[in-house]
Amino acid sequence: MAKSPTEKLLQELDQLKARGRITDEEYAARRQAIISGQVQLPAEKSGGSFFKKVGIGCGALIGIIIVVVIIGAAAGGGSDSSDTGGTSASSGTPAAGTSKGDVRVPLAPGSSGEIAPDGNPEKRSRVTIVQIKDPVVSTNQFSRPKAGMRWIGIEVIHENIGTKEVGSFDWKLRDTNDNEHEQDVIGPVVDLPDLDPIYSDLTPGGKKQGWIYFQVPEGAGIKWLRADPNIFLKNDLYFEAP
Repeated sequence: MAKSPTEKLLQELDQLKARGRITDEEYAARRQAIISGQVQLPAEKSGGSFFKKVGIGCGALIGIIIVVVIIGAAAGGGSDSSDTGGTSASSGTPAAGTSKGDVRVPLAPGSSGEIAPDGNPEKRSRVTIVQIKDPVVSTNQFSRPKAGMRWIGIEVIHENIGTKEVGSFDWKLRDTNDNEHEQDVIGPVVDLPDLDPIYSDLTPGGKKQGWIYFQVPEGAGIKWLRADPNIFLKNDLYFEAP
């Protein structure tokens, strides 16, 4: 027997709570709103949901920030000041991916590139684009992109082809209007595995496969996708659209 619209909404709400995307208080409020016939529910509380997904509390976050600051100070002159991916098109700086040591490859399924922070061969990674999905539509009523935006999903494989552990990439996407977008770590609710729901290390010879998501304005395409192995060091990998 087909489920009623109310039953479907309640099921989606249960899935959202099971995934840790809303608090108990939000769940109770939304459930009551559905039962009482209200369909315009309050928006997701993105802050609390993010910390639930990545599995860290405020104290742990402060510790991570302190460690990052220390690492940045130690990197000193090796900071990635030559990364033009973070500058606007109107600033007059060279195009992204033109700095010495950056690698540029086509953005297409099956395309791959290799990169190492500061050219360190011990920490070399290979990234392969498996597929690109545009748009990605959430299967949950309460998981939606911002107004005027859509999700773009890119499935990638990250392989450690060096001799030491490597960490997760910092991902960024520039659209055809030259607006830049950080990875949406919350992303849509879909039955697709995330690449890195939290920061993780990859041992030599290991690999992982999953999806990364970005919220991009409707009507805008992809100009490039950047994989940065270390935000404090030089050398980035750019996948450029034709």
